[in-house]
Amino acid sequence: MEYQIFKKSKSLKKTLFLMALSILTSCQIGGESNYPYTKEETRQFLNDITKNAVVNITDLTERNKQLADEFEIVTYYPLSAAKLKEFEANDSMLKNKNDDLSDFTSYTFKAYELTNESCEQLKFVDNGRAIYLQEYGLWAYDKVMCQNLGISVKLDGKFKTLKGSIIIEFEMPNHLKKEVKIPVAISVNDKLPMQWNGENS
Repeated sequence: MEYQIFKKSKSLKKTLFLMALSILTSCQIGGESNYPYTKEETRQFLNDITKNAVVNITDLTERNKQLADEFEIVTYYPLSAAKLKEFEANDSMLKNKNDDLSDFTSYTFKAYELTNESCEQLKFVDNGRAIYLQEYGLWAYDKVMCQNLGISVKLDGKFKTLKGSIIIEFEMPNHLKKEVKIPVAISVNDKLPMQWNGENS
């Protein structure tokens, strides 16, 4: 009797495990199959955001001009033809549908070296930082309307000037990745370009 109960229990666990595995596998396959962009569109997006990535101070630092412990990695990519049509048809507005290329993007910091004016090595603070890109305002670059994106970074110490570099890897569905090394040379006395200081198009 005890042997039969044990045998049934073991069989039930095996069945439940196989069911869970099947559900997880189907979800993963479905997630990638539901990705609406082609490999070419994805590669172009990765090329754009890595080519345009720079490091800036924050708008708060620009206003205060005091020692800071935060900065931003910012970049942009052109709107698709469909998004541009929506933008023009809706009084220069876009609805956030969570289906943009940037909504499918994650990133990993592969390496970095950052030094302040006192030659102190500063480190990133893991304060629950998101691994996805934040959507900022829209801006026209060379008459092409683009979506601005950003990553906020907090440090374990303050800087007046910050120098060094950051290597970051962006990843998309279907295991498409691209890595970029971004130089860092910022100061609390910097003046932000208009597209990064809250003045949207």
